[in-house]
Amino acid sequence: MWAYGLLAMALGSLSPAVWAGTAPFVVGIGDVAPEAAGIVLQGPAGIKLSQLKGRVVLLDFWATWCGPCYESMPELNAMRNALHREGYAQDFEVLSVATDTEVAKVRSFLRQVPVDFPVVADQIGIAPQTYKLWRLPAAYLIDRNGRVQMIYAGYGRGYTVELKSSVIDLIKSGK
Repeated sequence: MWAYGLLAMALGSLSPAVWAGTAPFVVGIGDVAPEAAGIVLQGPAGIKLSQLKGRVVLLDFWATWCGPCYESMPELNAMRNALHREGYAQDFEVLSVATDTEVAKVRSFLRQVPVDFPVVADQIGIAPQTYKLWRLPAAYLIDRNGRVQMIYAGYGRGYTVELKSSVIDLIKSGK
């Protein structure tokens, strides 16, 4: 399936590339997700990935200069809020990591594109280097034990339909 993602990227498709197996990432499927943290712009004080262990987490990397990120954020927010309304608030959270070096730009973005999930700004670029991000937005679906189960690179309208299904499957599996 990852060959499709590379082909889609080469052809300029807006569809996200989805990997459920071997992928061209340093942090891959089945790996323990490294820490992701930064300046907390919204959410609980000191929020970081390790504090969410025990929940299914969508770790979403983005930047203010990324056009597809403007489109994906409202869709992710709607998916997250729907899952919380459906009773999964204790089981699932999105942790959003802005990769910009200027926090003021991230704050401005969030005024234009408000979201309800926690957002941190990794202005020194630790997480992007650790994860070796090559395309934004990039989202890592992480199980309750902190292991990466799926990687989404890019954005395609409606991709949260599949993502929501994957989140629910992961929650119900107990992983």
